[in-house]
Amino acid sequence: MSAIVDSRFSDKFHEQVRFLSRSSAMFDQGAEDEALRIATSLRVLLHDTKSSTSLFTYLGLTSTQMLTSSRGHGNWQDYLSHVLNPNSSEPLKMRPLLGDKFLEVTFARWWSDEPVFIHQSKDYSRRIICLSAANKDGGAHVDSDLEEYYETLAAGRYMFGITGNFEYGGHLPPFPQGVTIYPKNAHFALIRQFAHEFLCSAGHYKWG
Repeated sequence: MSAIVDSRFSDKFHEQVRFLSRSSAMFDQGAEDEALRIATSLRVLLHDTKSSTSLFTYLGLTSTQMLTSSRGHGNWQDYLSHVLNPNSSEPLKMRPLLGDKFLEVTFARWWSDEPVFIHQSKDYSRRIICLSAANKDGGAHVDSDLEEYYETLAAGRYMFGITGNFEYGGHLPPFPQGVTIYPKNAHFALIRQFAHEFLCSAGHYKWG
């Protein structure tokens, strides 16, 4: 590989890391659909196929270690918490834990093997969730059908819900009453947590 080509891959790597940082900041300011851009950048950085090569592979980073937020649940509880706001039209939401407490795992486990969501006794990894968001849910392409696990993740019905029966000073709250409302942003919040882990790994291991 020529030095010019190698330099281009390094430049593109840092470009995608900047995309991740900007989208993460925008997510934290309330633009949660930036998670779709995050998923697409993670695909460019990390995903290899028969016809495309990731920047991680081009730069020889696939043997690196990664930082994971996992605490052993093997499910979304390792990465997300609930937020309750009865004054919002979306009173129950998920937020990424972020934080600075990590375990070290191999890149292969972090990206492809570590379970972060379980649906019908099947494990789903960061790779699968990011590819669903990027390839089917609007990151880089919109597909007519979403995988069942992804629809379930987005619907939030596996988590606890809130059933409105409230009245504040004679006024009804700004969300439907008498129905159970579930958080519908867990897929986006998980992807934001993946970006946090990736960016903390990049700083810790000083890639590039």
